[in-house]
Amino acid sequence: MTKLTDQTKALRVGPPPAYRTARLVITPPAGAIRSVVLSVPQVRIGSSSANDVALADAHVSRFHCEIRKTEEGYMLRDLGSLNGTRVGDVDVKACVLRSGAVIALGGTHIRFLADDGSPEEFLVGKSDSFGNLVGRSPRMREVFGVLERIAATDLTVLIGGETGSGKDVMARAIHAASPRAAKPFVVFDCGAVAPSLIESELFGHVKGAFTGASDSHDGAFVRAHGGTLFLDEIGELSLPLQPKLLRALEARTIRPVGGGQEIPVDVRILAATHRDLEQAIKAGSIREDLFYRLSVVTIQIPALRERIEDLSMLADKMVESRAKPLHLSPEVLTILEKYDWPGNVRELRNVIESAAAVCDGDTIEPQHLVFFRPNRGERSKTPVAEPSLAGQSLETVEKAAILQTLERCGGNKAQAARELGISTSTLYEKLKKYSG
Repeated sequence: MTKLTDQTKALRVGPPPAYRTARLVITPPAGAIRSVVLSVPQVRIGSSSANDVALADAHVSRFHCEIRKTEEGYMLRDLGSLNGTRVGDVDVKACVLRSGAVIALGGTHIRFLADDGSPEEFLVGKSDSFGNLVGRSPRMREVFGVLERIAATDLTVLIGGETGSGKDVMARAIHAASPRAAKPFVVFDCGAVAPSLIESELFGHVKGAFTGASDSHDGAFVRAHGGTLFLDEIGELSLPLQPKLLRALEARTIRPVGGGQEIPVDVRILAATHRDLEQAIKAGSIREDLFYRLSVVTIQIPALRERIEDLSMLADKMVESRAKPLHLSPEVLTILEKYDWPGNVRELRNVIESAAAVCDGDTIEPQHLVFFRPNRGERSKTPVAEPSLAGQSLETVEKAAILQTLERCGGNKAQAARELGISTSTLYEKLKKYSG
């Protein structure tokens, strides 16, 4: 029988050992050997400075490979490199690494070293909150552990998660915990701006650049100078604009529409999407190089149904933040915990807000869940009494109706306005009024 080499053993199929810590020992073609601790769940390696581990090796692709911590162990995956990725003498597209494995990229050799240990949480946070994010579940504590380590850096972060899961809250928490906290936090919603205006809104324009440009306009990059630019719903960005955004991210300069000079900008980039961008790359709607530039660190927020043990903590935070503090009865918590929350934390907030609007005491009871009408999948098995709206102000009822309709429409304001029988501009005015 042929004796297996150490490198071949690294590819052996079978249950991987539970590693508590891991590091890479990097031996370049020239220069000093260095060691890198794997302190985040995903590390990208390549010759571009946008990688977590940048290699000065002419035979290494810009985005060559990545190592990601998964339930199976540390997974090595080639990212379509020109010269391939090898473990020992074997070319690999993807494999689970074992301690001692030697990864060859061009002329660079990387030894993967890990400690065998009992299974435990990876990078568990020090507390059960991070900014306005809260949660005691293992999934959220792991998210907090990553955020605690990357918030103080300038690393670009791609935040994934279902609609309503709290991606915008996470972005604001990262900014607030960073050295840029005193500087601007600018939100640019890639799906809410007309395609013809996106370039101007991102990069600005000079006076006379196009019909109607009576004055110069600073785009989101300039307004965020010194601070953080949050690109919400980046998966909705049109293909023609993606190369221009990529250039801005790499060069940290922008050119306003109609302008002749490049303007340097100092911004940290956070991006968010509810889409699977790797599938979007295959579909041709997202450029691969832009995806790699944005996903230096990738954080996935779990859906509320995947961390239902956090619901009571989330609800408590929502009612405590009101001018008139409220409590949720045990019966209400039982009802809410049996629901699968397709709208996630945003839907929970709207349910709490609408219940609070019709509650005239200090405790929300089942009869106050007037706008909570679960009707899909596994729903509440506890009947909810029909409350009377007598005595409630029209403003209170209107606010609750708007919030519930907006949630039912998945945040689509135009659709919600149609269902409510009002114009979109009127809906925006009422949302502004009620959020104050």
